[in-house]
This record gives sequence, C-alpha cells and structure tokens, in this order.
Amino acid sequence: MELKFKYINSGMQLLILSFSLFLAFLARPGWAESILISTPTDFHLQAQWFKSSNTRKPAIIALHGCSGLYRADGKTLQSRYQEYVERLNLAGYHVLLPDSFRSRGSSSICSIRYSARDIDIEDRREDVLAALEWLHQQPEVDPKRIALLGWSHGAMTVLSTLNARRPFYPQGLAGAVVFYPGCRESLQNEILVQTPLLIELAENDDWTAPGPCIELARRLNQLGAPVSLRVYANSYHGFDGSAPVRFRSDIPNGIFAQGIHVGGNPLAREQALADLDAFFRHIFH
Repeated sequence: MELKFKYINSGMQLLILSFSLFLAFLARPGWAESILISTPTDFHLQAQWFKSSNTRKPAIIALHGCSGLYRADGKTLQSRYQEYVERLNLAGYHVLLPDSFRSRGSSSICSIRYSARDIDIEDRREDVLAALEWLHQQPEVDPKRIALLGWSHGAMTVLSTLNARRPFYPQGLAGAVVFYPGCRESLQNEILVQTPLLIELAENDDWTAPGPCIELARRLNQLGAPVSLRVYANSYHGFDGSAPVRFRSDIPNGIFAQGIHVGGNPLAREQALADLDAFFRHIFH
C-alpha cells in the first residue's frame, strides 16, 4: 500500500512538473499567441502576441511594411519580423504584431499605386489605437513602458499615430522607432511629435527618399521635439534585413519610374540594431 501511495505521489509530481514545463514553453521568448482585437467599429484585428515572460515588462507594437507580415505561405513570419521578435523578447520586451492586411483580406500592397490602395495609413492608425487599448488590459504589460516600432508603410503609420496636432493621439507612450518611412505627408501636415522618436534612414533609398524625413526631423527639433535621426551610408530601403540588394521593377511608388532597390547592408544593419537597442534601453530604463 505504501508503494502504491509513493507511486501515485510521484505520478502527481510528474504531472505537475509536466504542466509547469508546458506553461514555461508557452511563455518562452519567440512563442506566438494568435489573438483577435475588437475595435469600437466591430472590426476584428488579427495579431501575433509574443511574450518575453509572464512578468510585468515593457511592450512594443511592431508594424509591418507594405509586403505584409507573412511569407508567401501565409503562415510563416517574414524573416525580418521573426528576427526582431527574438531580439526584443531576449531583451525582455513583449512584442505585439498587428496584421493590418490579412485582417482586411489582403497580403501585400507594395505593387499598388498609392492612389489605388484600399488600405491606408488611417486604417492602420486605428489598428494601433486598438492594439494600445488591448495592451493596457494585459497584466504582464507595464502600461507606462509601451513603444511603437514600424517599417516603411508601418513607419508612416507610427508618424501619423504620434501626431500631437490631431484631436486624439495616444499620450504616455515611452517612445517610437521608425525605419525608412515616407515623410512627405507628415511634412505637409506639419505634424508635431512629443514622444521620443528615433528615425533610421537609408542614404541611397530610392523608394522612400530620405530627404523629406531629414527635413521633418530638422523642423521637429526646432520645435523642441525629442527626435533623433540616423542616416546609414551606402544603404537602400530594407537595409536592416539580411537579403541581398535587388532591383524591383514592379514598384510604382519610388523616386524613379523604372523601379526601386531594396535589400540589406550588413554594416548598416549592425549599427542600426545597436542604435535601436540603445534607444529602447534608454526609454525603458
């Protein structure tokens, strides 16, 4: 009888241990939870939620570019976003990846002219506001340490979201980082930024030219805005990725009608990631 009791007790310990390991597996960095975020207009935003742990930590909303969040299979994250999630999770930050395109029945809008697109910056700004509200409801998120991160079209969304001249904008954000946004519209709208902002640009970008963003940063700095600017030499759009530079003739929205260049620059990528790490350490201290 004693042997049977010990056997049952050991089995229970094994069951508890297995369940604990399962919970730890779910909470490990890089493990995604698919979620739906409801908005006041009854729109359901699909997103991927990557917790760094089950403890109260900073959180980053990361906004994909015009090619969408996933690879061609529609299931696997593009390598850029997977790499960033792993990096940020290991640094102790939760990451929320809203899927603005598949939530609206699309996958990529890169090859569509701006005037013909049916998903715009305003749509995605609403996504950010809904994502922020969702994050504030999560017990493992420190609501005073939430930041935005965006690439290209997602970066333009970040700039629109931060605009303090709008009737409603999210106050209390810890900061934001944008990679190679198009800044012409932000210049025209004379946006005002009160949130710490890091702008990372490619010197040779022929898709979203760096000039307007450089001018935007200059104007914002004159107004006393906490904006930092980095321009990485000998780099094209997407310089923070690992794919080699290639020419795309299917992009109608670049500087030249013939097409644009896109691809990584290892030296610029290394420096840009170091700058991003330092920025997040500073705002989340």
